[in-house]
Amino acid sequence: MSEEEQRQRVRELVRKKTGVDWPTLKVADIEKSMSSVTLFYWCTKEDVGKRGRQKQLELTDEEAESIAIG
Repeated sequence: MSEEEQRQRVRELVRKKTGVDWPTLKVADIEKSMSSVTLFYWCTKEDVGKRGRQKQLELTDEEAESIAIG
């Protein structure tokens, strides 16, 4: 999977879980532990209406697999 394909899948997954589409979403990090996967991503000022900030989202195993993590 290309980096762009992964970014699009991450964006769609974040939209599905949060109800918000982040057009300029940038993945900051993905942390894997024994029982969970945490996705850290940045939203820009245009997306959130204030200073860009990092957010995080806990993923299920299936969600992590859908974006080729795990």
